[in-house]
This record gives sequence, structure tokens and C-alpha cells, in this order.
Amino acid sequence: MNALNIIKKTQLLPLTTLVSRDDVEPLCDILMDVSIPLVEITLRDERTLEIVDEFKKFPEINLGIGTIRTKSHIDIANKANASFLITPGFSEDLADYAASKNIVMIPGVQTPSEIMKASEAGFKTLKFFPAELSGGASRLKAYKSVFSDIKFIPTGGITDENTLSYLALDNVTAVGASALIPADLIKSKSWEEIRNKLEKSKELISNS
Repeated sequence: MNALNIIKKTQLLPLTTLVSRDDVEPLCDILMDVSIPLVEITLRDERTLEIVDEFKKFPEINLGIGTIRTKSHIDIANKANASFLITPGFSEDLADYAASKNIVMIPGVQTPSEIMKASEAGFKTLKFFPAELSGGASRLKAYKSVFSDIKFIPTGGITDENTLSYLALDNVTAVGASALIPADLIKSKSWEEIRNKLEKSKELISNS
């Protein structure tokens, strides 16, 4: 099963920033325990670049690398055996480079023009970012009739309170949320609290 299918099946894409190798194993253990075998690690801290290869020890986790902005970021993701890449915006240059490395890429978009450019480049699953600041679920609902062949992963401002309003849309395949693995809980090593958050969100979707 490829990365896009796993994301679609799970409907949740947890994302976070790690800066210590010591945090990789406990996080992977929790993700497997709660049957969410994927995570997006964002490159929002230079220290993250040095530790993402630690995920190679946990091949059961589908690793996504987010905040991809340069070819060197793609090289680092490739060396870490990442299953997919996520960019904050659309770059044809990065799209071509990711394709040359045979890695799935999910470009970030916000406007109709950006969606059209990504679609013309062959992308059918896009990150809608920043979701809440860009019109939220109502904007994605409006996009449905115009871009009926495009699926979105809204990210940015996603919480348990608005998750279901996004997932109710036919053109939303999953939601991406840093609220699932808050940075402060990673910093304090509050692994049980992280587990509880993931289980709660998964149960919310299962009961909808």
C-alpha cells in the first residue's frame, strides 16, 4: 500500500518537529500501538535535519518529511527512507526533483491558481495550507465543483472540534494536525498524554 492510500485509510496525519533521536523510538511505538502507522516530521528546526534518519530503524512507520523547501531537504528525506514529502507551497522544480527520486510528494496550495498549477503537473492530492486561515472547510466545499478530481489534506488550525467538518467533505482525504502531537508534550516527554490524544482523535473519527 503506497503512502497516499495509507493516509486515506487512516484519515489522520499527525505532524510534529523532533530535535532528539531519543524521541523517535517512543513516538514510533505509540503510533504503532494506536494503529496510526505514519507521521509527518516537519523541518522547522535545523536540528531535525540531523536526526530524521533515526526513523530508518522503524520501517513499519510511513515517514513523511514536511516543510520541504529545497532539493537538499529532499536528499535528506530520501536518505531517511521517507515514504512521502510535503511542501508548504507548490514548486515545479521540487516536484521534478522528487519525481527523479521516486518519492511521493504532496504540494501545499491555497489559491485556485496554485491548485491549477499543481494539477497541471500531475498532482491529484494536495495539502491545503494554512487551512483555517484560508477559509477552512467552507472554502474546500466551494472548490469541490471546480476541482472535482482533486483531493485535499487540510493542515493548519486543525483540532478535534473541526476535524469532522473537514472529513465530511468528499474532496478531503485526511486532515493533518500538529495538535495530535503537540511540541510541548514532546519536549516534556509526556508520551502517555500523546497516546491519549491520538486515541481520542481516532475514536472521534471511528464514531462519526
